[in-house]
Amino acid sequence: MRNYKSDRNIILIGMPGTGKTTVGELLSEMLGYGFIDTDVLVTHKTGKTPKQLVEEYGREYFIRVQDEVVLDIRSGNCVISTGGGLVHSDIAMSHLKKTGEIIFLNTSYQVIEDRMDASRKLVRTGGTLKDLYNERIPLYNKYADRVIECDGSEPDAICRKIIGFFENSADVFIQP
Repeated sequence: MRNYKSDRNIILIGMPGTGKTTVGELLSEMLGYGFIDTDVLVTHKTGKTPKQLVEEYGREYFIRVQDEVVLDIRSGNCVISTGGGLVHSDIAMSHLKKTGEIIFLNTSYQVIEDRMDASRKLVRTGGTLKDLYNERIPLYNKYADRVIECDGSEPDAICRKIIGFFENSADVFIQP
């Protein structure tokens, strides 16, 4: 495998259920990178999952905590899997954009719905997964440096697509 010669990160964004964590872990292994999951960072910082934080303290509190953990990321040569709602934070996304390449794992609504259990489909009071999908897709496209179409692709194939983007950019990858 080629080595990424800069200390920039690969940041994965997309809806819940797109496979950001699965793809991120595999991609980090393939590239010899570290792996960071922003939802795990939030849980380590607070002792509660993102869902618990929203339910107990509200969305605004969760966003503040999420921003804090993202702004603390200073590592390079990492694959970063983000929480699906991180695109609602300009400050967090701007910080990540400075540290690396943002990859949108684009997955159709139907595939996401099929992957998620009923408890994850009601995302907030009065909202449905479809509402959230329609709200976030433009934001993912806004921040993405690259878009990977994921429908019908296994995680290893998605990783190969991502690596292919970088291999075709001579200033990013070097031969072993």
